Amino acid sequence: MLRPHLRIDRFASEAPYQRPRGGGGNRNTYGRAFGQHAEDLKRDLARAWADADGLLFQREAPVGEPGAYVAFETAVDAPLPSLEWKREGLRLAAAGRNDEGRAVGTVFVPDTARGFLDEKITGYGAQTTGRTQQNEARFVAIDRFSAARLADLWVDGRDMPEGDASQWWECWCWPDRIHNLEAKAAHIGLPVSTDRLTFPERTVAFVFANATQMARLVSGVDSVAELRLGRDTAAYFRGESRADQDGWIDAFLDLIQDGRSATAPAICLLDTGVNRAHPLLSMMLAAGDLHSVRADWGVDDDVGHGTELAGLALYGDLTAPLQSLTPVVLDVSLESVKLLPPNGFPANAPASLGLVTQQAVALPEIEAPDRPRVFCLALGQPSVAGPRASSWSAAIDQSAADAQVENLEERHRRLFIIAAGNVPDGLNDEAMEDWDSHEIEDPGQAWNALTIGGMTDKAVITEPARAHWTTAAGIAELSPYSRVSATWHRGVSPVKPELLFEAGNRAVDPFDQSHWSGLDSLSMLTTGHRVTQEPLSTSWATSAAAAQAAGMAARLLADDPNYWPETVRALMVHGAEWTPPMLARFQALAGKTERMMLARRLGYGRPSLERAKRSRSADLALVSQASIQPFRRDGGNVRMNAFHFYALPWPRDSLALLAENDVRLRVTLSYFIDPNPSADAPLAPARYRSYGLRFDLRKRGETTAQFQSRINALAETPDEDLDLAGADNDRLFGAKSVSAGSLHTDEWRCAAADLIDRDCLAVYPVGGWWKMSRRPEVSDRLARYSLVVTLDAGDVEVDLYSEIEQRIAAAIAAEADAAVIDT
Repeated sequence: MLRPHLRIDRFASEAPYQRPRGGGGNRNTYGRAFGQHAEDLKRDLARAWADADGLLFQREAPVGEPGAYVAFETAVDAPLPSLEWKREGLRLAAAGRNDEGRAVGTVFVPDTARGFLDEKITGYGAQTTGRTQQNEARFVAIDRFSAARLADLWVDGRDMPEGDASQWWECWCWPDRIHNLEAKAAHIGLPVSTDRLTFPERTVAFVFANATQMARLVSGVDSVAELRLGRDTAAYFRGESRADQDGWIDAFLDLIQDGRSATAPAICLLDTGVNRAHPLLSMMLAAGDLHSVRADWGVDDDVGHGTELAGLALYGDLTAPLQSLTPVVLDVSLESVKLLPPNGFPANAPASLGLVTQQAVALPEIEAPDRPRVFCLALGQPSVAGPRASSWSAAIDQSAADAQVENLEERHRRLFIIAAGNVPDGLNDEAMEDWDSHEIEDPGQAWNALTIGGMTDKAVITEPARAHWTTAAGIAELSPYSRVSATWHRGVSPVKPELLFEAGNRAVDPFDQSHWSGLDSLSMLTTGHRVTQEPLSTSWATSAAAAQAAGMAARLLADDPNYWPETVRALMVHGAEWTPPMLARFQALAGKTERMMLARRLGYGRPSLERAKRSRSADLALVSQASIQPFRRDGGNVRMNAFHFYALPWPRDSLALLAENDVRLRVTLSYFIDPNPSADAPLAPARYRSYGLRFDLRKRGETTAQFQSRINALAETPDEDLDLAGADNDRLFGAKSVSAGSLHTDEWRCAAADLIDRDCLAVYPVGGWWKMSRRPEVSDRLARYSLVVTLDAGDVEVDLYSEIEQRIAAAIAAEADAAVIDT
């Protein structure tokens, strides 16, 4: 019997959680002779000052504060040192880690601060009787300084432009100095777009220039922290058409029922437009819900991609429904925003799909501001910097959290579903052995979005001419279209994709083992944009998977309008399971690192709408939507503030009856961060996120007091060491493996008896840029999160649900009795 998920909001209590000041300082782990090391660094700087004007740029009259960029490099595996002294004007620009594992970066040093930096290095090298040298944390890891070149500000994965060809550049600037860039560009005569992307520590401006002009611009301002190429294309797949099947469509129309409420949510497709004339779409897509980021583009779909996704979002694969007599009740609407220009129109300018996406998001919200919606973005382009935030992915993180709105009570948070991107066509079996090299496409690295990969159950080829061919993937395996993030560093990048939906399969030519895309029997049937000629089309790859995911998310919102977007995201993960072949691969791995690498290919499994919506007697979800204040200002410092402690209404009696039966416990924590794509964010997630949250479960045999004491002890532990502090070996992935991103999931699989006393759970904060802010209205903000605790005992007769429900009812009654006594 299906039942509503159980709410556990009332079982959370707040406890103080303060990170004490660290002691002991940095140990000299690099074997430095401090005096000699300081002299070496000062000698490097002297050369850098001498070389800066001639080596990097031909300097001319600057706009803003005169200065130079200095590059630095650390020892292997060293953390990024802090070389910022903002009062003196020293600012960290670009930063990253090279192939040797060294942190590399660039610092803007005003001419007036050269002596200041020399003095700080002199002080570092002086003898001291204390436990640490002066500014040891800033300098001890640095191997060398040098004069910076333009390439040292380049953080794009593609080669930096050369030659005379002009194009759009992304100039990531310090917000308080963007006006200097504009003034210098005007003096040189370089076009600067009026469009901006604004983040807490960066403002992205778009300049049209060649490499020589860009060097001249950067040399004459104090504004530019990073340089990247502008974006001007998006890759997408268009399905092949099928023969006209008007009779199927007419019969299917008789089965469709409009079950929408007055507040029905919408699936908003940010794509190539939708052809509303299609009979399977028109009833769910009002004319007023068709939009375009430019009026002269029109709203119709002239390539087919958006119309195909619309059908998949509403109906899924039409192959079975068209042949069924089962009524179809639709409880969601469609919206469409044409994000890309049609054929014959110039590409979006400036070349930033982040700006275009934010503009697209605003259009349906202006038209229907009170309508809940899920945004589906199935367009992407190859990632050029792995998990590093791009202007596109950061803009999506910003829109999801509505981070541009200061007052958190006035924020309108949004759920984005993004396609993971597709492994290129034209590969063969040998090339697919390097599957991990095909990384998630931009903007799928966005922390706050759900990134959707593909699996497939389509492994039967029915075309007579291809009957002797095989398929690239077997039943219930990862789709050969799906990109992965296995090469991304587990501690600083989120798990992508998070979920898998049907994406179709590729056929394999037995002659040369080449892979073929788009075979009808290995694809999904959906609506086509050429209604009068080919109303049914086929679709495949992760675009199709993302559309199905958006449909599921919207249906969860329709089922319970009180769910937050963060909760919908968590419930979809709660409702996911690995297919048997996938689960067997996890169970064959003993180490957390190996299991996490597999999760970066397979996500957390394939979701089920039924499990996401409802609980069963022995397979249930406990849901909480809560707010917490992670940090508090204490005088001039900002400290950790509180953690949430859940005394769960645990089914102890039922678990005892199950005894040695296997039980799966999954905990999912979902929240939206405010992004801050600053220079050091790729090396330190705490600089990108506004705050972070973690969870932990009481261990077997651990008392409540011991558990709370252990959690408070974590307040002294840096994020990177959390997996080593009281590590729980029973977890499938472990704390460190699931530390990056804003969606954290882990599992315990064990005998039911081992879970009997694990009835306490903590949600606690870790650092973020809110904690580093000097503004009390930022550092003292409330943060909200969604928590889903899943208990799955499989096919057993014990009723876990009823016991938990009774315990919740007893707690409510006790609260009511206490209220009467107080009165």
